[in-house]
Amino acid sequence: MVSQKVKILNPSGLNLGSATTLSNSVLKYQSAVQFTYEANDVKGVANMKSILNILAAEVNQGQVIEISCTGDDEEEALKSVLDAVNSGIGELV
Repeated sequence: MVSQKVKILNPSGLNLGSATTLSNSVLKYQSAVQFTYEANDVKGVANMKSILNILAAEVNQGQVIEISCTGDDEEEALKSVLDAVNSGIGELV
């Protein structure tokens, strides 16, 4: 398992468009890809291969999430997600 914390930079947080982009970016990997988050004193885990799971987390700009990947291609999956998040997930940052 590999994991890393990252701050959500894009202005709209993890909305429908960014959730779709993130989910599509990890579907090609065999590894399980998820993130943990905390909002309103509630901790949760979201499956990044599920757009609905990502949306349900209600992650906003500036929030820190921890992405974790487990599987044969975990390093590549983590790099893909980090690249997407750090580039603003398709939005200008």
